[in-house]
Amino acid sequence: MSVPVLIIAAWWGISQTEITGLFVPAPHEAVLRFWDEFIVGDAIVAHTFPSLFRALCGLGLAIVIGIAVGVVLGTSTILTGLFQPLVHLGRSLPSPALLGVFFFLFGVGDAPKVFLIAFAVVWPILLNTIDGVGAVGETRSQAAQVFRIPAHRVLASIVLPGASPKIFAGIRTSMSYALIMMIISELQRSENGLGYMLVQAQRNFDFSTFFAVLIMLVIIGVIFNVIFKTIEHRVLAWHIGVTANDD
Repeated sequence: MSVPVLIIAAWWGISQTEITGLFVPAPHEAVLRFWDEFIVGDAIVAHTFPSLFRALCGLGLAIVIGIAVGVVLGTSTILTGLFQPLVHLGRSLPSPALLGVFFFLFGVGDAPKVFLIAFAVVWPILLNTIDGVGAVGETRSQAAQVFRIPAHRVLASIVLPGASPKIFAGIRTSMSYALIMMIISELQRSENGLGYMLVQAQRNFDFSTFFAVLIMLVIIGVIFNVIFKTIEHRVLAWHIGVTANDD
């Protein structure tokens, strides 16, 4: 609790100076504006829900593509060698700079924003899946062939469970990226969303609303993290038990 208290105290101190106080409202002013906009007002429905829809759609698309392609590449050293340069090229591209390209390719609306989020966050999932599938090892795969276990059962019972800890680590990283790209994708050609609210607040010098949106983003990040930890703990309960026994 000491860190949040120090942050709020520093925030209050900055808001009391003559220079920064013009741009940084006091904490209680931001909280009151948050209450007016998101609790009493319609900002939850008009702006927060559309942003969450884009972020979750982009993250979901990245999870499906990242795991599917990662399993294919991770199970074949030949394919990994062929496509590894392309994967590293895509990962090195600055996703925010491609915002205009996605608007040009997919028009306006939610589609370019969702695809941009998916493109930006797929790489940690893809790379971790490739690494996790490769770490399962050839010994288990050969054992499955000896016992003539069908390929789909090998995938479901050996490959994906063995790679799941690294896959979840990639998803955790991508989840934070998704929230960042959600805001970036809404800075241009948007009619709603939290990023749109930030732009409008900045243009109107409405810094109380600006900080109210930041408070909402913090709350969303905390909720996402709690939900993800709950899912991860249940799915990887076997892994946590094995790790505890090894220790």
